[in-house]
Amino acid sequence: MSYLRAALAVVVAFLLQTAVLPVFAVEGITPDFLLATAAGVALVAGPGPAIGFGVAAGLLQDSFSGGLVGMNGFSKPLVVFLAARAREHPPLDTRAGVPLLLLFAGAADLAILWALGEVAGFTAIPARELGAAGFGIPITVTYGLLMVRFLRPKPVGYQPS
Repeated sequence: MSYLRAALAVVVAFLLQTAVLPVFAVEGITPDFLLATAAGVALVAGPGPAIGFGVAAGLLQDSFSGGLVGMNGFSKPLVVFLAARAREHPPLDTRAGVPLLLLFAGAADLAILWALGEVAGFTAIPARELGAAGFGIPITVTYGLLMVRFLRPKPVGYQPS
């Protein structure tokens, strides 16, 4: 995996999430493309880079979210690190494990952010959070699969057709 490609993916996800998605938001709910990108990096590169890209994506998202700075900076590295570690163990070390780990990342991130919001005292309406789970997580998983495909290195001897 190229770190330049991964950094480019984070920038594109950030631009999509801050400039494009708010226009198409359903009652303020948008998928989390930065989480999907950080999870894609984690599943391709492993736990070490997962933490760095998780922190970068989380703090980047916090800087423009209008919420408490540090919530995403805490939840994203934790979630993507756990997903990267789980990827090392059967049966999640196969291709079939990738969508399950992306689903875990989306749901776990939402749960951690909800818990942190409860502690901080400014949780959104529960119906909105459930809407984020129902609408945002499937799109986050789909985007994460695209990111894994984009970030996966080409096999040795690969010749484009």
